[in-house]
Amino acid sequence: MQISIPPEAFPALGTVANPAVLYDGLSAFVCYEAAPSAGGGNVVLKFGEVIDFRISPMTVEGLRDCRYPIRPWEFNEVADSDEAAKWKVLSPRFWLISFTDVTIEVLFETVSLELQDERGGPLHRTLASALR
Repeated sequence: MQISIPPEAFPALGTVANPAVLYDGLSAFVCYEAAPSAGGGNVVLKFGEVIDFRISPMTVEGLRDCRYPIRPWEFNEVADSDEAAKWKVLSPRFWLISFTDVTIEVLFETVSLELQDERGGPLHRTLASALR
């Protein structure tokens, strides 16, 4: 097992707001606050061909209890995870994304940047506009 930062160059996570999320059983949309160093605003990612999606109330302080040693406020990709091993014929990827008060776990096949809104504002509104 190896934990790394994924190769995709998505804007860095902000450290204040928790994400707005929609999961429909096939795709997961995650809207998050981008870090000021990444230009700020809001970002919507789309995870496609999602096999498993979970949100847990694991805070950045609670990450020491996580089964994987992940970094806070980061996209963490776990290679050779037990979660992905069961589905290896699909070549899925397993990410853990740590926010201030929640941690997202997603086992998926594809990920893309759907929207980057430099204006910011309420995350749920940015997510809704990305879904139109």
